[in-house]
This record gives sequence, C-alpha cells and structure tokens, in this order.
Amino acid sequence: MTDRAGQDPPDEHGGLRALVEDLLESNLLRYPERATLIRRREAAALIATDAGVAVTIEMLPGAAHAPGSVLVYDGEDPTAEIAVHAEGMVLLELAATPLRLGLPDVLTRTGRGVLLQIARRRIHVRGLVRHLGTVRRLSMLLSAR
Repeated sequence: MTDRAGQDPPDEHGGLRALVEDLLESNLLRYPERATLIRRREAAALIATDAGVAVTIEMLPGAAHAPGSVLVYDGEDPTAEIAVHAEGMVLLELAATPLRLGLPDVLTRTGRGVLLQIARRRIHVRGLVRHLGTVRRLSMLLSAR
C-alpha cells in the first residue's frame, strides 16, 4: 500500500501509516471474510495527537460479490466520515481491544477502559454517533482479535 499519489512518504511521517497498513494487511490475510465488510466507499482518519501525524484509511468496495480493498495514506482527509484523535500508543492499543458487535466489549476490562477514555475525551471520535456503522466496520477491520 502506498499513499494516494503512489509515492512513499518521508520516513518520519510514514511510521504510523506503515503500522496501520501492516495491521490491515495481516488481518485481511488471516481473516479474509473481513473484506466483505467493505461494502461502500468510506474513510476514517487516525490522528496521533502526541506525534502530530495522521493517516487516512479509505475503504473501497469491490465489484458485485467481490471483496473490497483498503487504501492507507498519510494525512487527515477532511471529508472522512470519522476521525479518531488520540495519543499514538492509544491508537495502537485500540486494535487489541476485544469487540462485541464491532464496538468495545463492555464485559471486558479493556473494553470498559476504552469507553471510559472516550467519555473522558482522551479518545475523541468525530462522527461516532452519526457514522456508527463506519466505526463498527473500521473496528472489525483493524481488530487484531
């Protein structure tokens, strides 16, 4: 996966993108059925507030009855349906959060911790309510579980 222009970015800004790309790629290889979650064009931005870097994940549907694909590029797409603002380490920890129906599992300590961080605004998710389906699909694509 490369950025939207098809070029590799400078190393200091490509770290988050590389991590997200690797996570998505390994998850889709391990769980190919997750590609069926990509049914429409949707985008989500992940912003590491402590590092001042952002990546956008663009979900692109496939042809009829074909799995979709994912494009990851540097920067925050202002038209993305959702944007997750958090410290870089917190963004990575979200991938390890147990999910129930695509959202943090409130029956686990980790899931409750994520919801508490959202309530305390340590994690801010723009579009959480309005685009809950996108949040769920993105969570399932990124989940390492």
